[in-house]
Amino acid sequence: MRRQHAVITVFFCLLSVIFLAFGFAVVEAVRMSGARAQCANMTSLGLWSVFSEYDNILLEDYGLFAVDAAYGGEKVSGEQLAAKLSSYVKENEKVTSEVSAKLPGLLLDPWKVSANQVQVGQYALLTDRGGEYYYQQAVEYMAKTAWADALGQLQDAYRDAEGIRQAESEFENGRKTSANNTSSMGGEIEAAKHELTTYTEVDEEGNVTLKTDQAAVERVNRAQEEGKKHDPTASMDELKNGDLLSLVCGNIKLSRKKIDGSDLLSKRRADRGLLSLDAPRGGMLDDLLFREYLMDHFRNFKDGPGDEALLYQAEYLIGGKYVDQENLKKTVRSLIYLREGANYAFLLANPARHQEAEGLAGMIIGWTGSVFLVETLKHALLLQWAYAESLYDVRIMLHDGRIPLHKTDLEWRVPLSALMKMKTYLRTADGVAEGGTTGLQYEDYLRLLLNLMGISKLKSRSLDLIELNLRTVCGCPSFRADHCVIGMTVKTDWNIPSIFGKVPGALLGAGDLSSGIHIDGGFAYR
Repeated sequence: MRRQHAVITVFFCLLSVIFLAFGFAVVEAVRMSGARAQCANMTSLGLWSVFSEYDNILLEDYGLFAVDAAYGGEKVSGEQLAAKLSSYVKENEKVTSEVSAKLPGLLLDPWKVSANQVQVGQYALLTDRGGEYYYQQAVEYMAKTAWADALGQLQDAYRDAEGIRQAESEFENGRKTSANNTSSMGGEIEAAKHELTTYTEVDEEGNVTLKTDQAAVERVNRAQEEGKKHDPTASMDELKNGDLLSLVCGNIKLSRKKIDGSDLLSKRRADRGLLSLDAPRGGMLDDLLFREYLMDHFRNFKDGPGDEALLYQAEYLIGGKYVDQENLKKTVRSLIYLREGANYAFLLANPARHQEAEGLAGMIIGWTGSVFLVETLKHALLLQWAYAESLYDVRIMLHDGRIPLHKTDLEWRVPLSALMKMKTYLRTADGVAEGGTTGLQYEDYLRLLLNLMGISKLKSRSLDLIELNLRTVCGCPSFRADHCVIGMTVKTDWNIPSIFGKVPGALLGAGDLSSGIHIDGGFAYR
């Protein structure tokens, strides 16, 4: 038998080295691709883990997601955020290897990746852009929880607020005109008095002498004194200069709470983040939802006693003072002004009330014979009447009564004759409130006042209240709203060791085929 040389066998042995190296290189390339995906997943899991540490109280009480990134310190710490993220990334690295160790031979960790460096890039705070991100979360919360019919009611409240703006504009014009005319009344009265009590006398030589008619002086003085008996101006001026809260609150016990607000967000230099996030919410409907969020989450005068540092919180949104009674007083003044516009509009459109005011003006100053003076005093009386009715309205509100936004003749409460004894007459409002009336409650009028305010001021003041409540009621004395992170970007560097690549490296002399990868990631509450 003839023996053959094994030439082809040697050839295929050489080729097998190449094929083997190529096969392991392909497997290693696939593993590297999977390892990169694993690095990205671990970065994302780390971010999710960091942001799963959101402030529970902030979420439960206000529906807001945020991480207190100061961690009990005095400022936002990027280093602590990076350390937190790094610890979670390291935990995720261990998971597969720990399971492999517990189940030897059953589970292989093909990645064996490790994070070399974890850095926090930029972050966004709840208070950034004037509280815009806070506004976005609050509106999103309301959009998911508000009923459809409630949205319709909010739109009605907005339209009512627009009507009030128009009425207040007309009222302000009427008040300015009346003030200008009233300022000249003193001179006009003296001129009329002079004309009624003096006469001219011409002697034989033709000289003209001005004489005073003493009988006319006595008649004018009597008429003037009689007119003053019916003039409510002095009584109303005294009322306006008195203690406003005692007039409208009566025997209601008022809060005496006050705070030092120097460390609240609106008064200090707040921390700022550099990360810019989308802000899709905005516009009229979203502003209405935000205002309703404020009504839902902050107490007001009608809620009674509580543990909060300030009890009249909705009133703080309107007044911005650090004393409960000062905020209530400013709110009451706003309510009176709001009602004055509506009440004055009612009086202007009511001929019978016009005639009544004109009759009283005639009794007071008709002795002058001046149509201008009677007309001027009539409008001054209409303004005083509107103010008196507004005081009465607000007292009814504060005693759990209701006041219609636009009144009818039957719903008007204060007669013109009551202006002379208005301080006493106001007490009857308590009985009216107890009996119940139709219209809007105190909270409804607060909602109207909030609709008349700018959103930026409401953002700032409501963040003040969130800080204040978490510090005093929830036991978080170091809480600051500008420490609350709602989003951030990160940069991570990873090492991917070579496993299957060691074979082609050894066979072909390519050395260590380990590689590194850079992952950019980010997370934000939506």
